[in-house]
Amino acid sequence: MSWRVVAIEKPAKLSLRDNKLVIKQDEEVALPLEDVDSLIVDNHEVVLTANILAALAEFGVNALICDDRHLPATIILPHGKAARSSKNARAQLGMSAPLRKQLWRKNIIQKINNQADVLEKNDFLDAASKLRKLAATVRSGDVSNNEGVAARIYFDVLLGDATRRQSMWHNSALNYAYAIVRGTIARSVASRGFITELGINHHSELNQYNLVDDLIESFRPLVDDYVLSKIAPLHLGDEYDSSLTQADRHLLLDILNQYGIILDRRYTIKHITDLVVGSFLEAILEDSTDKFELPTIVK
Repeated sequence: MSWRVVAIEKPAKLSLRDNKLVIKQDEEVALPLEDVDSLIVDNHEVVLTANILAALAEFGVNALICDDRHLPATIILPHGKAARSSKNARAQLGMSAPLRKQLWRKNIIQKINNQADVLEKNDFLDAASKLRKLAATVRSGDVSNNEGVAARIYFDVLLGDATRRQSMWHNSALNYAYAIVRGTIARSVASRGFITELGINHHSELNQYNLVDDLIESFRPLVDDYVLSKIAPLHLGDEYDSSLTQADRHLLLDILNQYGIILDRRYTIKHITDLVVGSFLEAILEDSTDKFELPTIVK
């Protein structure tokens, strides 16, 4: 099973040799492609060719290309690997409206409860109690937008930033780590032949990954928990610090190796993403939300 998250932050030339990714900088490093989970290209002077991209797809590696702010800007995914991809796509297209709404309800209940867990771990007990009540009253399709109400309470208490639009280190860190998890979910979704544009709730005509942005929701508090425990201590006293350092980014690369709970067992987030996408497939094939499994936070 692949396990490496490789980030290239300096000018480099990439090539292939014996099913290895060769990275040539001041020195040359060769990594077996079967070990590489994700490749993050964070420098505009990295040279890679079409045969590299084809090899990444062949080995199921997703590539994230970063922008000038060092945040992932696009994802390059492997497609067409599923043995029954057309069957899965047809099942996705055939989902009934009630099933979509109930899947979304279950997703949002878990997300809000995970947010409450994060608040409790940080001793915001009153706010956590409010979120538990919101989770308990989510209706089919979340027509009352309990998700949005919970988010405003959650981020205002946790970060003092209910909109998450301030240029602060914590927003950059969250966006960076969300993007890594999003890329991993996207790969799992694409590898099963799902139509990434067709979500259960997200439906933007401009978003190629509506389904991915549905499935990531319950993972977001797991990312928040990691950022608070691993990155926040490095920024104590930096009230107005808007930067995300190279050290921060290196720590964030390890997000996929952090643990969550699913099916009453501890798994890495990387493993959980695949379990969630697999359970989503079971749910739509059997027309049952009971099959849909979602992660919880390690307490």
